[in-house]
Amino acid sequence: MTTVINTPEGMEHWRVASAISMLQLEVNTGMKAARYSVLKACKYNWGCPKQTKAGALKWMLDYYAKTYGREYGA
Repeated sequence: MTTVINTPEGMEHWRVASAISMLQLEVNTGMKAARYSVLKACKYNWGCPKQTKAGALKWMLDYYAKTYGREYGA
């Protein structure tokens, strides 16, 4: 199935989902998902107040549910 992201809202949704996916990789495996800090990106872009990747992941999952009205991955 192909998804076209052609609106600013769609692009923001993709950015949030990507950040969550990257945090999940880093928390669950310990691998780095990017050259930059995903934790710092979450703080800068969405105001995440957490100091750890695990805390940021939980916060971002809650942010996703509040913003898009459904659980991430559902």
